[in-house]
This record gives sequence, C-alpha cells and structure tokens, in this order.
Amino acid sequence: MTRVFLQRVAVASMVALLIGASGSALAQTKPAAAPTLAAGTNAPPPVPAPIVMIVDFEGIMGVSKAGKSLQGQLDSQRTAMQKEFGGRENELRKEEEDLTKQRSTLPADQFETKAREFQQKVAAYQREAQLRDRALSQGVGEARQKLQQALAEVVQQLTTERGANLVLYKSQVFLYETSYDASQEALKRLDEKLPSLTLTIPKPSEVAGGQPAQAQAPAAQPAAAQAEPAKPAKKK
Repeated sequence: MTRVFLQRVAVASMVALLIGASGSALAQTKPAAAPTLAAGTNAPPPVPAPIVMIVDFEGIMGVSKAGKSLQGQLDSQRTAMQKEFGGRENELRKEEEDLTKQRSTLPADQFETKAREFQQKVAAYQREAQLRDRALSQGVGEARQKLQQALAEVVQQLTTERGANLVLYKSQVFLYETSYDASQEALKRLDEKLPSLTLTIPKPSEVAGGQPAQAQAPAAQPAAAQAEPAKPAKKK
C-alpha cells in the first residue's frame, strides 16, 4: 500500500516537472519574423512625394491677349454674318410674299416654274449659311488649338522649373494652398509667347461636306427641261 502511494507521488512529481519545463520553453519561444525581400528582388519602387502645381487652363485662355484677340475677331465675324444673311433672308421673305400674290393671276405652269426657282434659291441660301457657319467654327477650333499648344508648352516649362510631378486643373480642386497655383505666372509667359492670334476662316468649299458654289444651287432651267408642264384642270 505504502509502495503504491510512493509510486503515484513520484509519477505526479515527474508530470509536474515536465509540464513546467514545457511551459518555460513555450514562454521563451518567439514568433518567427516575417521574411524580408532581399536586395535585387522585385520589390516595388518607393512612391515619390507629390509636388503639386495648379493651373487655371480655361481661365488663362479666356483672359490672355491671344484669347481676347481671338474672341474679338469671332464676334466681328458673327456680327457681319448676321447682318449679311439677315438682309438676304428679308429679301427672300419679300420675294415669297410677291410670289404668293401672283398665285391667283399666273397660269399654273408659270407659277410652278417660279415656285421651283424660288425653292432652289432658298435651298442655296440655307446651304451657304450652314457652310459659312461650319467654316467659322473650324477656323475658331484651329486657332484654339494653337492657343492650347502654346499654353501647354508654358505649363511644361513651369513644371520643370518647380519640380512638380502632379499638375491639376484649377476647376477640379476645391481647396488648396495658394502657393500651388501657377496660373498668374503661366498667363504672363503665355502673353509674352503668343501676344496675338489671327483667326483664319477656310473657304466653304474647303470645309468637310462643302461643295463649290456652282454645285450648291444649280441655275434654274426652263420648266420644260425640268418637268412636264402642268396639265390644265379638267372642266366639270
């Protein structure tokens, strides 16, 4: 009985020693460190700190010397075109009124010929107005491209001088440090680089979809060559 008890005590002591030793070993064991990328591996390059520059592109183009010059020429062209085509429209309107009055006095075939000629004249007028407007828009677009190119070169120069690696449109930024804004300096340099700009308007025949003037409104031909004479109405 005494021997069995002593054996149990000895076993319990040995288990306690084993548990204590294991606990100490676990407490001393540190988690393995995360592996690090060795030099020369495919590690991503460090991202440079942003150096911001803000430019008011649209505002500069509007208030620059070249931009104001372009706008003045455009306004003059529009005013002249409105005056010219407004006068011609009034003439066509008067001619239409006169033709309407002749409807009851002219023979049917003569009235149809006059009406056909008038329609050709109106179509020629509308065609020319569209082509002239398209030519003006094309000339303005080409001039604006020159202005944009000059401004882009100025901004590129300022970007290099400031060491900027991020250029933003001023219209896209709600709040910013004023020192980031390079608009005034860009405007100054643009005025020096491009103090004026000439609006060159292409000929209507050179515009996409344009045709020579003689092809726009063919001269009115005799009624017999265009269509059969109108038959007189049968009497009832």
